Amino acid sequence: MFLEFFNETLTVRALRTALRETGAIGEKDRPKNIPLIHYLLFKFSVDWHVLVHASQGDNSKEIAEAQRMLDEVQSAFAEADRRASEAAAAVRQASATAAEAKRREDAAKADEEEAVAREAEAREREAPFKAAQEELQAALAEVHAQEAEYHGKIADAERRSEEGGVVSRNKAKAELAQLKSEDPLPLRKAKITLEAATKKAEKARAPFEAATKQAEAARAAATASALEASHARAAAEEAHRAAEAAKHAADEAVEQARQRVAEAEGTYNECPPNSR
Repeated sequence: MFLEFFNETLTVRALRTALRETGAIGEKDRPKNIPLIHYLLFKFSVDWHVLVHASQGDNSKEIAEAQRMLDEVQSAFAEADRRASEAAAAVRQASATAAEAKRREDAAKADEEEAVAREAEAREREAPFKAAQEELQAALAEVHAQEAEYHGKIADAERRSEEGGVVSRNKAKAELAQLKSEDPLPLRKAKITLEAATKKAEKARAPFEAATKQAEAARAAATASALEASHARAAAEEAHRAAEAAKHAADEAVEQARQRVAEAEGTYNECPPNSR
């Protein structure tokens, strides 16, 4: 009679089919009476899930709060994502800096090794100088020996010129005068040898000392450069580790923010569409 009043007459079979399509009754259910709400479901083709979860009153405050939470976590996610991007860029930069510092350290160490080799080579050139120095020392020792002998003879002649008879004193005086008039041949020869050895040593010293000082300065500079490069590399690697840690923390923050966004969206989606 209800359906006839609205000119929507249906057979019992057709009515049950319509009810089953809406999910109001099961396949084996054959009710003789139905709630009015079941009629409204198939009349307006409404999903019964929507009906069950529909708000029974005004929930604008809940909607507003859910929207606020969603906006807040979306902003937090955007900020976390920005920081994660910055952290990733910092990691790339730190990695490049560390690689460059390592390259500079390797180059500096190679320069240091080359400088050490050059210093060793320069010191190998010391052999001629050492030989000249030994020759000089020998000549100087010979001069000292000849001078000692010469002065000994003079002292002996002076002593004899004052002792003994007249003949012996005169002979000693003549000998003394001859000794004092000119250096004896061995002493003259020793002095000439000493002079030649001195010139030879000076000649050998100049290039040796210049090369050695230059090599020592180069080695000291290379060592300082290698040490500085090592410190720079260590600092760069430390910065890279810090950047990696910051990136890891930023990635975790992004994941946490993503979860919060999902939770906020879930809360917002729980609000019925017809109440938004």
